[in-house]
Amino acid sequence: MKLIEKKDFENLFSSFKGKIARKLAELIMQWFAIDRVNQLYDNSVDYTGAEFTTRILNDLGVNYAIGNAERLKLLTEGAFITVSNHPYGGLDGIILVDLMARIRPDYKLMVNNILSIVKTMKENFISVNPASDRKNSITRTNLNAVRETLTHFKGGHPVGFFPSGAVSEFSLKHLHISDYKWQTNIIHLIHHAKVPIVPIRFFDTNSPFFYFLGKINWKIRLLRMPSELFNKSKQNPRIGIGNIISVKEQEEFADSDSLGAFLRKAVYEMPTPASFIPRTIMNFPEGVADT
Repeated sequence: MKLIEKKDFENLFSSFKGKIARKLAELIMQWFAIDRVNQLYDNSVDYTGAEFTTRILNDLGVNYAIGNAERLKLLTEGAFITVSNHPYGGLDGIILVDLMARIRPDYKLMVNNILSIVKTMKENFISVNPASDRKNSITRTNLNAVRETLTHFKGGHPVGFFPSGAVSEFSLKHLHISDYKWQTNIIHLIHHAKVPIVPIRFFDTNSPFFYFLGKINWKIRLLRMPSELFNKSKQNPRIGIGNIISVKEQEEFADSDSLGAFLRKAVYEMPTPASFIPRTIMNFPEGVADT
């Protein structure tokens, strides 16, 4: 089963129409490793949730490692929120679902609706519609996504957010890689959820070439994203689990903006943990075995 087909290029690029354009799409699928992504997906299409993500990570040769993993033991019951930076734009979502769904199979991650094509992860995704304003990288959730999120919280279930709504970029002004401005509507939703919040930081990034392409055009950078899945086997991505922020602590912030600034700082100023536990030897609270 294919995840991305030639017809998808017509939806992304209006110029990709006709026989010649479709032939060019075939070449691009090879150049940008999209055919490899299709094979990767086909290998695990019969699985869902953490079973699916674990098989994908195994095929990619990615063994991420968790810092301060002991804090995850506090998340076995009730609703909570995870907030994370978004340096990869794809792999970070796979890693988050793999980690959190092993502890809580009811964990859902809010993602850009372009990822809704990954049908096997439907049970762990809440899809949102991106806005057309790419310059400021602002996205707005549709009404159904907000309702689904609130219902999930009320049922005692956890939800994860990438508050930027878009993959991180390289800032020429500050000369480092970081998220776009976190979305006001997402922070507002988090502020009013009144559940514990877990900051999670990804300490590593995509290749410099990926971020260079983003300075040219976000669509060109998007084409590069499949290739970025296949160059992380030697990186062993590191993630850190921050201190859980209780509802009582959140009440100290009068508005969404102040809470949002605090959460972003909690992610980006999280110290590098003294040690990391590879996922393959992680003792998960619910005892979900590696597949």
